[in-house]
Amino acid sequence: MRKFFFVVYILFGIFLSLALLLTVVDRVSFNTEYYLDSFVKNDIPSITGMDMENLEITITDLIEYLTDEREFLDTVAIVQGEEREVFGERAVLHMVDVKHLFIAGRYIRNFSALAILSLILIAYRFDAKKREFWANIRKTTYLTTVINILFICVILAMTYFDFNRYFTYFHHIFFANDLWLLDPSHEVLIQMLPLSFFISTTIRIVVYYMGILILLSSGNRIFDLIRKKRIAKYNQH
Repeated sequence: MRKFFFVVYILFGIFLSLALLLTVVDRVSFNTEYYLDSFVKNDIPSITGMDMENLEITITDLIEYLTDEREFLDTVAIVQGEEREVFGERAVLHMVDVKHLFIAGRYIRNFSALAILSLILIAYRFDAKKREFWANIRKTTYLTTVINILFICVILAMTYFDFNRYFTYFHHIFFANDLWLLDPSHEVLIQMLPLSFFISTTIRIVVYYMGILILLSSGNRIFDLIRKKRIAKYNQH
């Protein structure tokens, strides 16, 4: 039975990590205001030859496409004073792959959330010591936070010195073609979303993810302290 609960707690930590991380990725990736702020910060209008109105139309269409609210990525906007389709053929084909990746991420996130609930219900059903079970869940959450933070620190250290290198590794791992290699002198997509944007996005995701984990663990810690005080007060009487 110990092995059973050991596996349950490991799976709980893994699914918790996946559910939280993919939720954060989703929220950051589909925040229109974040993109607009990035356009201003990186002077994207002068780089692309598009004003903020046309950039907003373009990024809104892109987000709707990636969230599967739009069937085709056929955005038309004014670029360099000319009305035309914004994205080239390679960019559109690459976005098909990116869309599939995001959809898969949402499936994994939803499955992870259901798995967490199922693990808790199953384990709680077979655990005779209910209080010990919840204490172990809180300990697992704490350990999950520590492990995730250590792992993220290693990743950040690696990417800090050569983000482009590991960003390239990411594309080789998740994409089976080279459509992500776009010409920045002609392709609006790469002009809109330069490497500096992805660096900022990665940092934003990491900060939010670590913040949620720390808050979750802090909440568990506070709950444990309150519970211990109540037990001590009860024993005094």
